Amino acid sequence: MEVHNRDIFPTAELADAFSLVAPVVVNSLLDAPFLAHEKAANEAKLRFHRQGRLAILLVLLSTLFTVAERLVIPPFPGIRQVSIAFVLLGIIGLVIQVRLLLTKQKQVWLCHRFAAERLRSIKFQAYPLAVISESTQDLQDQANAFYSKQVSILDSELNAGYSAFVNFSPHRGLAEKRVAGGTPKNAAIAAAAREAYKELRISYQRRFAEGEILQIQQHERIGYTAADILYLSGAVLAVAALTCKVLYPEAADLISWIDFLAIAGFVGGMVKTIMDNASLVETSKVRYEDYLHALSECEGELESEGADFPEIVHRIERVVLGELSDFCQAAAHISYRL
Repeated sequence: MEVHNRDIFPTAELADAFSLVAPVVVNSLLDAPFLAHEKAANEAKLRFHRQGRLAILLVLLSTLFTVAERLVIPPFPGIRQVSIAFVLLGIIGLVIQVRLLLTKQKQVWLCHRFAAERLRSIKFQAYPLAVISESTQDLQDQANAFYSKQVSILDSELNAGYSAFVNFSPHRGLAEKRVAGGTPKNAAIAAAAREAYKELRISYQRRFAEGEILQIQQHERIGYTAADILYLSGAVLAVAALTCKVLYPEAADLISWIDFLAIAGFVGGMVKTIMDNASLVETSKVRYEDYLHALSECEGELESEGADFPEIVHRIERVVLGELSDFCQAAAHISYRL
């Protein structure tokens, strides 16, 4: 998406269209903490990926130079100083990796992302309050009370730190007290809430997932098979080196170059795999595809059952939080460590 979080912060035109339910469409009690966690999550994620990729590339350069010096680089004036420089690059890479572990940048990113997504869900869980609201001001009062309570509960949960992220399950993200169905006190407000929820939550989530899948597919076309190609090249070159050693033992220089390229292929493939794993590229595509399927399936069931608005919100939020749970499980294991 070109502009993120349009579900939390819709355009002025869209907000005006849903002015009857403005207290849940725009509410500073929830929007302010969401912005704080969103900013912190994006900054920590950027640091984690930038530093992680830099560290692994520095270690890669140091490793490849060490092998090349042993196999293919002839002695030259100043080679000792160059070797020391590459050793220092490798040490810097390892220091960056240790620093990432000590400062827990991954945990910082994931905890803030988790908090932001929980707040996103809390915002939409308030929409059924429109069913029991007699006026926009009544909805304002009820939404403020709901958001204050749920944000406080979430703050207490987040006090557990990273364990709140690791041990999350969807049912924990749903408010205990649900709005009962029945005849709305104000039909216009209830209808506006239902329309706003469909546009800002269901349709937005669908567009978001479809956009992420498209972006991943574009990434796959560029370099998804690069790791496999590098590993295969390394294997072919390793066999070629062994063949040359048997059939052409006198071609020492050629054999050394083939050995070096084989090792470079294996190491490069390993590094590419680590980077893809840390970026959640492959698992994200499957997760988003499953998410779209779950949304469609849930919508179909709700429509066939003729579910009322509070039930629609409850079950859609359970699906959304299920996707968050899947993200938690996948992201908890990512790393840039060799």
